[in-house]
Amino acid sequence: MDSILDSKDKYRIIFDKINDMITLCDPEYTIIESNHSANILLGNGESIVGKKCYRVFRGNSSPCVNCPLSETLASGIVQPISVYDERFGEYFEERTYPVLNNAAELNGFILISKNVTKAREIEEKSALMKKLTALGQISSGVAHDFNNVLTVVLGRVQLMKKQVIDPLILNSLEMIEKSALDGAAKVRKIQEFARPKKDKLTGAVDLKKLLEEVFDITRPKWEEASKVKGIIIEPVLLLDDRLYILGDSSDLRNAFTNIIFNAVDAMPDGGVLTVKSSKEGQYALIEFKDTGTGMTEETIEKIFDPFFTTKGVMGTGLGMSEVYGIIQRHNGRIEVKSTIGKGTGILLRFMAARKAEIQTTVEEVNSSRPCRILVVDDEAYILEVLDELLSSMGHEVKTNSSAMAAIQDFKKYPYDIVITDLGMPEMSGHEVAAKVKALHPRTQVIVVSGWALNMEIEDKARQTIDFVISKPFAIETITKVIFEAVSKYYSLKD
Repeated sequence: MDSILDSKDKYRIIFDKINDMITLCDPEYTIIESNHSANILLGNGESIVGKKCYRVFRGNSSPCVNCPLSETLASGIVQPISVYDERFGEYFEERTYPVLNNAAELNGFILISKNVTKAREIEEKSALMKKLTALGQISSGVAHDFNNVLTVVLGRVQLMKKQVIDPLILNSLEMIEKSALDGAAKVRKIQEFARPKKDKLTGAVDLKKLLEEVFDITRPKWEEASKVKGIIIEPVLLLDDRLYILGDSSDLRNAFTNIIFNAVDAMPDGGVLTVKSSKEGQYALIEFKDTGTGMTEETIEKIFDPFFTTKGVMGTGLGMSEVYGIIQRHNGRIEVKSTIGKGTGILLRFMAARKAEIQTTVEEVNSSRPCRILVVDDEAYILEVLDELLSSMGHEVKTNSSAMAAIQDFKKYPYDIVITDLGMPEMSGHEVAAKVKALHPRTQVIVVSGWALNMEIEDKARQTIDFVISKPFAIETITKVIFEAVSKYYSLKD
């Protein structure tokens, strides 16, 4: 008898140690046995034996319409159902296991309820990542095609600006150029969404100047639009002079703009928007504060998730996730503190830098020695732009739309510089670069592409590629790269 009791005690211990809620019910849905987890969650620590399962599990006064028992009995297969319990704010998966007597009649059933909230979150995140990956692949291809088109538009406009003296025409060309550059910036955003860039941060950004620009850009939002609504948003700028960080002004401007827009949206009745920049040791700090509605802890945890928004149909949920990506790419940190009814504070922390003093002068760039350049691209209109641009700089230019034909040409007549597209049908830019270097190691290879390129080239490619230019490019960019390539070529030759 003692051994039997010991065995029962062991089974009871196991029964109570299981985290899932387990109950044994009779055919009339009365609970005749329950484990510790079920008593804790459904009975507030008290036994739920003797109560109806539909009352303690669902709060119903009669058997549940979607009870999994009937479907399990009908099919002979245990059918799980997922239920959201508002009492706990979590999802549970319920399964019923019929207990039959020798006559195959229902003698009762075991009901097991498992918390699947975390599992659902993981599954949803996995599905979202798959969607983002697919969207990224599609957007990357679209961005590449747009970059090729914008390269021609930008190149032609900048070449025309050199030939025009009429101020009205020049002004129109400048407007077209600005629109093309804005379009290029939008395409870069698509590429960053598909594949976060890892460019080296080399430009020194003046934070005071940049933040003042952002305030001017956002002024229609926090000043004019607020007045229309009959509210006042008071801006306070406390900006340190001579505070610099290494970064991309366009990206940072976009991040700061998003933060300010969110702060303004969080103050529907008006308030104070404070932006402060300061230096703390080796760090540059930027703090955005609003006196708005504030956020809950749950919202703070999700604020950087893609597509999460508290603005309903008015929000895309991409603003703060984009901000987070930009801050990460600048090796910065972001902290969010918020109190319901009192407002939100966002603190950005970057490594401080010194203002760059040494830059290649325009005169130096324009005085580069003429050289022989081979341009390889499968798009004829790209070849035309590069031919005209490089020829106007005094270089001897040969173009070829076939990579294989270009290599044959190179074997007969070595060039000082080879400019090649990355993605071509016959041969990739990487293959062209490898063949060129194998024939003449001194020749400088420049890869130009509309795809999102990492400036930190892989070690293997670094041996064959000397420079990388992303489409669309400004004349100043390609002029500077050609100057550096020519200088490097002649230094190796001499």
